[in-house]
Amino acid sequence: MFIRTTRNAAGQAYYHLVESYRDEGKVRQRTLLSLGRVEDGKLQELAAAVAKHTELSTALDLAKSVDVESTYVLGPLLVLEGLFERLGIDEVIERVQSKHPRLGLSLREAVFSLTVSRFIRPSSKLAVYEQLLSSLYPAMAGTELKLHQLYRALDVLAAAKDDIETSLFAHGRDLFTRQVDVVLYDLTTLRFESTQETEQLRRFGYSKERRNDCTQVVLGLLVDTHGIPLGFEVYPGNTMEGKTLTDIVRKMRDKFSVRRFIFVADRGLLSKENLASIKRVDGEFIVGMRIAALGNKRPDLYDRSKFTRVMDGFEILETQFDDDRGIVTWSRERAERDAQVRQDILDKIGVKLSKKKVTAKTFVSNSNYHFFLKGLDKGQTPELDPDKIRLAESRDGFYAIVTNVKDKTPVELFSQYKELWMVEDCFGELKGTLRARPIFHWSDKRIRAAFAHPAWSEPAVDICLHWALAISVMRHKIHA
Repeated sequence: MFIRTTRNAAGQAYYHLVESYRDEGKVRQRTLLSLGRVEDGKLQELAAAVAKHTELSTALDLAKSVDVESTYVLGPLLVLEGLFERLGIDEVIERVQSKHPRLGLSLREAVFSLTVSRFIRPSSKLAVYEQLLSSLYPAMAGTELKLHQLYRALDVLAAAKDDIETSLFAHGRDLFTRQVDVVLYDLTTLRFESTQETEQLRRFGYSKERRNDCTQVVLGLLVDTHGIPLGFEVYPGNTMEGKTLTDIVRKMRDKFSVRRFIFVADRGLLSKENLASIKRVDGEFIVGMRIAALGNKRPDLYDRSKFTRVMDGFEILETQFDDDRGIVTWSRERAERDAQVRQDILDKIGVKLSKKKVTAKTFVSNSNYHFFLKGLDKGQTPELDPDKIRLAESRDGFYAIVTNVKDKTPVELFSQYKELWMVEDCFGELKGTLRARPIFHWSDKRIRAAFAHPAWSEPAVDICLHWALAISVMRHKIHA
């Protein structure tokens, strides 16, 4: 049985109830009832009329009696609640709360609500309080929290920074997994939407975001070889990279149970003072090195006939840099990348040289141009230096690291150095997904913050939760 639409000679459409039946083995159809003209809403009226006699209600009928005044966010809360318990965050927060019996608020509710907010809609604490708290499922989040309680909760966490880091570092570890051999370290900058320097931390400095018009702070991050953050420190925005190393090394030894402490960092942290600071605590290091800085003193570093072929397109040489081992590599991939970068620079220089009036001032703004040019002295006309171009071409593809690790092969050492991408990945999550910038707050006392490190088998989720908790605290500390 079905409804058929037919038209009369005048073109008017009608609904008919039609039945199929079988006559002498053939399928035939007959009209049972005319249901009237085709009009908007006609079929719905017919369905409602039939439903009265069948005691059945359609979903549409039921929907008419449902009035949804508001909805709550629930899914993310369920996920994070399980993670808080599994990663040991609940346990640590409970212990911190017990040390503040007169706090006057649920520290766990505040931290959980801020973490959820960081995942759902990264924003300021004021925006969380005014816009987001009321949309969270009331039975799981602190929807009745006041704005000053959110700030107060973060102050308490900041004061417990060292305890949180060390406790959650040890959570879930046993005698076989408690030790950390290799620690990756890198820095980034986080900017303020302000040009005013205050107290100690907010300073103008070299910006990795290329925003030299804003004040900033420098964030140093420690990560293990699984990509799990171990801890962080915040430094004044004008701090040189190398000057943070001594402080980080000391704190690593004081906080964590590190068996060998092999410190991996990029070449911005290379200096005799920094390496000596690691050696003073019986630490080992793998640090990137500016091979070009050795100049003509070590031409053997660019002699590929002395290198050992590891695989197609990758060769390696072990040598000595002062008292430490030096590992120099050449790769075809890096050579192609270096050649492309150089060609881009030469193309830009060519555009500038093609203009009518070209002086040394034309190139003063970019130091990358200077290496490939001659005639930059006063009164001379700048031009490309073919000898410098050929020198750069001869160095394509080479990279070096320096280390005092004695029991690992050159390939193993270089592989561990390449793991620094994990720190950059964390910075990408921090600045991208969790939107930790720009920063709008003022006081130095709220810049420093804590984030928990749980040991768990899913590093990707762990890092996200880690950063959510960290930035909820740190963002507030910087803003307040």
